[in-house]
Amino acid sequence: MNIKKYRQIRVVTTFFIGFLVSMAVMQNSYTLAIIGVLTGMLFLTLVRSKAKIVIDERERTIREKAAQMTYAIFAPTIGLGSFLILMFTSGKFPPAKGEFYYLESLGMVFAYLTLFLISLYAISYFFLNRKYGGGNEE
Repeated sequence: MNIKKYRQIRVVTTFFIGFLVSMAVMQNSYTLAIIGVLTGMLFLTLVRSKAKIVIDERERTIREKAAQMTYAIFAPTIGLGSFLILMFTSGKFPPAKGEFYYLESLGMVFAYLTLFLISLYAISYFFLNRKYGGGNEE
């Protein structure tokens, strides 16, 4: 199986799973939606293992640079957003705290997501650095 056939299977599977999940949600069958998504992920994983998808060094470098840029943009943006939301809902700036009570919760969620993202990056950097020969073993 080549990459073109894999992409076609992936598109068809994605549409089918999307249709299945939308029907399950409309009928309040969330278990079916979760099982459908997990089954679709498993199916696509098995199909990908059969496909001969070759990643060259150029594409790997592009993916690394894209991941670095995404992290460099997303982490400060969501962190600053959470700070501003929490600052404006503290009651010192308009809008007052009672008017938009959900904004404080949203700010807290953003703050926790920022901390989770930074922690995940630090842990993965630590392990990958040790795996590929980095560290202070002099």
